Amino acid sequence: MGNIIELQGLNKSFPGGVKAVDDVSLTIKEGEFLTMLGPSGCGKTTTLRIIGGFEFPDSGRVILDGDDITDQPPYRRPLNMMFQDFALFPHMTVEQNIGYGLKLGGSNRAEVSEAVATSLKTIELVDKANNRPHELSIGQRQRVALARALVRRPKVLLLDEPMSALDAKLRETMQVELKHLHKKLGLTFIMVTHDQTESLVMSDRIMVMDRGRIVQVGSPTELYDQPSTPYVANFLGTSNMMLAKVSEVSGDTVVAQSGSNSIRAKGSGKNPSVGGQVMLSIRPEKIRMLTGGAAAPDGFNVISGTFREHFFHGGSAQIAFDIGGDKPFVVHHQLDSAAAQSQLPAPGSEVQLTVDPASVTLFENVEACEAEDRL
Repeated sequence: MGNIIELQGLNKSFPGGVKAVDDVSLTIKEGEFLTMLGPSGCGKTTTLRIIGGFEFPDSGRVILDGDDITDQPPYRRPLNMMFQDFALFPHMTVEQNIGYGLKLGGSNRAEVSEAVATSLKTIELVDKANNRPHELSIGQRQRVALARALVRRPKVLLLDEPMSALDAKLRETMQVELKHLHKKLGLTFIMVTHDQTESLVMSDRIMVMDRGRIVQVGSPTELYDQPSTPYVANFLGTSNMMLAKVSEVSGDTVVAQSGSNSIRAKGSGKNPSVGGQVMLSIRPEKIRMLTGGAAAPDGFNVISGTFREHFFHGGSAQIAFDIGGDKPFVVHHQLDSAAAQSQLPAPGSEVQLTVDPASVTLFENVEACEAEDRL
């Protein structure tokens, strides 16, 4: 499939000198689910609103399916937006809410009736056609808002924090439902969220933003396993970040010393100088605790630590170790049974940890890394 949207050097500032969008350029493929991810104030919502026509850039262009739509108002753009608060008309029924846009656009009664009936089947709310929004659950209202946004068959659907009003359990359900609906319809979805789990579950690609700029774009697995900066590593999941000094470089393997531990990073694509400082990042779930006299697999790193405390997470425990740094070294330890929790080492115990060198990410620009790690 080709590209459906091109963002070309978008810039947007607000009064007071706040630069919300800073030279954002991106191509979005037809039919993909792209998520703009980042903390509040990073520029993701402003970028989405520029695509939708609710904000206009100070400079740069928005190209939709080959047409320059930068200066067009929202109603002239072949796309639709689903807002955080759903924005349903309280005095209208479900079917009236869904069909409102078609009626406004000049469709006749038969066309509206057919399209609304199809939409109600798609969102599985046929039996709620004559209900008003206040008679629906939050999840049902979200589905009605989604149907209203999709009924006119836009080329692109924009979603502004679509799960923010849902509780945790319903959010998980709606994430899967929305992903299935995306596959079924084949439309291009562009979603804004600050929820990392949501982005990982739903997206084909994720665009991570910080201070108005794009930091990294890629698939969920690419960003999670190969973050380009500590900012991405910390925002998309959690990571143990450690300053270390390079002691050896051999082929695609770098050996670095962090405290009393010598840690190998393999396949990083980096070639730092021996004696130089680097920052290492290790995901907590990639680390294993060696118990019962077990040995580390051949070639794996062995890290010595002191057991500090643990937090029960149902089928797993989050364990904090002291390995000599200024922050706890966190490990996600799987619990095989209820009794496994009581078999964890006592606080103060010396424990051996192991991790594959291929699971160690290395960053070379230590000054920038330290600045990002403080965010």
